[in-house]
Amino acid sequence: MSARTHILKRELQTPLFGAVGEWLFALFLFAGYYKADHRLAFIQSHIDITLLFLALSFAVFLYRWLRNEFAHKIPRDFIIVAALFLLLEACLLGGLLHTQSTEYGSDKVMRFIFLTGWAFFGATFLITDFSSLKRFSWAFVVISAVMASDALSNYPGLGQVSFTTAFGSNYIALARAGGLGLLAIAGFLIPVGQRPSVKICLGVMAVLQLGAALSAGARGPVISLVLSSLLFFLLSVRGFPPVRMDRFVWRLAIMACFIAVVLAITAQDLFPTLIFRTHLALARVDTSVETRLALYRAAIELWATSPLWGIGVGEFGVALVEEDIRLYPHLYPHNIILELGAETGLLSALIFLTMIGLAFYKGFICLLCSQSGLSKIVARYLIVVGCFALLNSMVSGDINDNRVLFTLVALLTATDRFWKHELKGG
Repeated sequence: MSARTHILKRELQTPLFGAVGEWLFALFLFAGYYKADHRLAFIQSHIDITLLFLALSFAVFLYRWLRNEFAHKIPRDFIIVAALFLLLEACLLGGLLHTQSTEYGSDKVMRFIFLTGWAFFGATFLITDFSSLKRFSWAFVVISAVMASDALSNYPGLGQVSFTTAFGSNYIALARAGGLGLLAIAGFLIPVGQRPSVKICLGVMAVLQLGAALSAGARGPVISLVLSSLLFFLLSVRGFPPVRMDRFVWRLAIMACFIAVVLAITAQDLFPTLIFRTHLALARVDTSVETRLALYRAAIELWATSPLWGIGVGEFGVALVEEDIRLYPHLYPHNIILELGAETGLLSALIFLTMIGLAFYKGFICLLCSQSGLSKIVARYLIVVGCFALLNSMVSGDINDNRVLFTLVALLTATDRFWKHELKGG
């Protein structure tokens, strides 16, 4: 019996409550992208939606564990990276000992331990095989497609310069979700094989997500999407020289070139905000870029004042403006490495970089050692979406805003668990 037949059989036999775990986990990860919507106020006014889906996804984990469905061995590489993650938590807790921003710092650390912690550990506890990875990917593809559809109602119109948002979130969230959804469709869901009708549906969602990512007006996610897409094609090359790629990747490359030409002709009218902001950046008259660079310089200077231990968790805003952080709750370096270095010192930055290095090393090893097309697709997919999340963390968001990156780090360290047992007959 083929690997794909085993996968289908496993999906059909999964109990309904157990099967929704990956969807609940995805809703938890992306809750910050949609919970501000006024249509969800009846839930948010009673319980925080992020905490709601954290509790529900954790309940599914307990359900599977009690049913003895949590039987897949935890990969050794994940255990090593998990130990590093716990050390990182310890560094953040230590950063509370010498911070003046105790209230904000404590909130930040608690969010990292419980919210980002579940984003990391939940990925391994809930996404345990190929079928669950597929359900998880479908979940955030659907979430990003729904966000893209909602963004259409906020589209400012042809030639109008204005940010586009969805569900009350900001424009960066819309572009990030669109980029992740697009990479999941092109890099995983279509290549693993779908019915023609499903492929058409995925194609429509891909168009919506590309439009959302470009119309949002966020440059960082778009640049990350372009670079990650180039990495996807680079990882698809075999036997160089000459260049050899499978038929699907060749078709995708041709389609990407065609789309690039169309966008070059129509982008000025369809996505004026992105084009306008790009021109400002190239002309070096963009206050947003200048502010971001100033934050980078400030983080480096503050890190230099206390290289080993940092200035304290949540202290960046206080040190920068010399006022109460409660007046400036969103001040952070917009670079996860500089944030860790400035606030918690060299050790935490090195721990984080080691986690990233081990995760991508495992992904590349699995890609190079893969014997089947299915295993190569999985490894390439996780590397590419991990790259997208990492690049985004270098230019926007604080450490808790980038919790999806920690999810992908966990998945990368367990890359081989998503195909080995399937290829052996499950």
